[in-house]
Amino acid sequence: MANTSRLKKLKNKLKEIEDGDGFVCDENGRAIINVGAENYDDIFSPFCYKGGDTLSSSLVEYLNQKASVIPLEYDLTIKFHVKNANDEKRKEIQAALKENYQSSIYASDQRIHRTTVFSLWFLILGIIFATTYILTNAKWHIAITYVIDLFAWVFLWEGIDAFYLDRRMMKLDKIKALRLATANVETVEFEPY
Repeated sequence: MANTSRLKKLKNKLKEIEDGDGFVCDENGRAIINVGAENYDDIFSPFCYKGGDTLSSSLVEYLNQKASVIPLEYDLTIKFHVKNANDEKRKEIQAALKENYQSSIYASDQRIHRTTVFSLWFLILGIIFATTYILTNAKWHIAITYVIDLFAWVFLWEGIDAFYLDRRMMKLDKIKALRLATANVETVEFEPY
């Protein structure tokens, strides 16, 4: 009982210190993610050869974390605060963002396809086992019918679970990647605080 009241007190305290929804929108209604990169090269992976075409893993992690708290109905604007901001840097960042998240989108498509095929096979096997169980229920030994019944339910459940639940999560991951890949990119002059 003490844990429940302590949990309520902590939740109430958290609500007191929250700063609104945790994000700000621009004039177009797009949620803004601010990225401070005093050194422009920090945006890109140190392993890039001749130019920045791959984002640094810490930046990708930061963007994913910030985007995860913003509801999916909001499009994104990512504001990069860099020294000597210009349109060329904005275009380079935009291209790297697109390339980085396109691979995530492709991987999501592949996982969705494999899960769909997997779930359909399991549903077919479940239906075959269920039909076998119904047709042979009284003819075979009781242990065999229980095993067939168990297989039918396991295959049907796994097929339904993969098709409706797992695919949904994969589609959400794809939407998140698409949202970051198509984010509006702005570069503004870095101002130390």
